[in-house]
Amino acid sequence: MSAYRHEGGCHCGAIGVLLETPRAPDHQVIGLCQCGFCRSHNARAFRDPASHLTLTAHEPEQVRHYSFGLGVSTQVICGRCGVYVAMLMRDGAGLLSVMNISTLADRSAFTHPGNPSDYDAETVAERLARRRAGWMPARLIDWPELPILP
Repeated sequence: MSAYRHEGGCHCGAIGVLLETPRAPDHQVIGLCQCGFCRSHNARAFRDPASHLTLTAHEPEQVRHYSFGLGVSTQVICGRCGVYVAMLMRDGAGLLSVMNISTLADRSAFTHPGNPSDYDAETVAERLARRRAGWMPARLIDWPELPILP
């Protein structure tokens, strides 16, 4: 069982977030992806393979998926309030995720200023390998069907 539990979600509450992690918020490293999508959402990316993310669709009709770039993942966005919540990728029978730490109620406890990262030069194989090594397992509750992803 993880030592720390953090809850949150999109602004309107249609999508809930539960992050379970073994480390305190002030010991977490936050990423600042430099792609246009993440920069336009001012996203603060959290990923840790020792952690676990649960996303709950309290209002499944509000869940939107958006895919761009190499098309190997889908971004989860609330259709009502527009908040970018997380990114999902299939990994065999499971899912891996990186989440927007700004969706947590206690987001201010995550004090790391963020490490800028640019992944534009990655091939599909490099991107998948990096994500499999660093992203966290994810579980979906009451979720609408996911788009087909690799």
